[in-house]
Amino acid sequence: MKLYFFPVAPNPTKVRLYMAEKRTAGATLDVTEEQVDLRTGAQKSAEHLARNPFGRLPVLELDDGTFLTESLAIIEYFEELHAEPPMIGKTALARARVRELERIAESGILTPIARIVHATNSPLGWPPKPEVAEVFRGVLSDACGVLNDRLADGRPFLAGERVSIADCTMAAALQFGRYGGVALEPAYGHLLRWDDAYRRREAAEAVLSL
Repeated sequence: MKLYFFPVAPNPTKVRLYMAEKRTAGATLDVTEEQVDLRTGAQKSAEHLARNPFGRLPVLELDDGTFLTESLAIIEYFEELHAEPPMIGKTALARARVRELERIAESGILTPIARIVHATNSPLGWPPKPEVAEVFRGVLSDACGVLNDRLADGRPFLAGERVSIADCTMAAALQFGRYGGVALEPAYGHLLRWDDAYRRREAAEAVLSL
């Protein structure tokens, strides 16, 4: 299999963090990687549009030549293939809790950060839209407050004692924030503590550049 990605882009990054976490824990994922340069518009090429008609990343090319094009679908496909160590949970309730947190991190942190970056200083050259940035700063603040409260009990990871896909999504989001100049407020001390600890993990150091 082959994963098409671009460094720092948040959705490919969360997949690559997931893969690195699984490999660090001993799983064997036979996946190569190939960059698609968003800065040059390579995602709009006929070659890439044949992989994903939306022109987005990541894309996973399967051994039969077909493609998966959504980051969460790719992650859950890998999890079905390599259940150990579990990164979504072993029980129905544990999986629901992890998925809940991952969706909060996605819709409340990753998406707002991406919208703020692209509305203020887009690396893809999108026009500034300060009113859009302002709306999403509010969404980001609300979600940071919720996740900061979850971490107030001192848990090492968003879902508790084990790393999960929620941590991958959160770390990918915050790296893109650092890239685009969107930082966590000092008031979110528990999130900042989590971020500092997660970025020291072997898997994170293998993927994150910022």
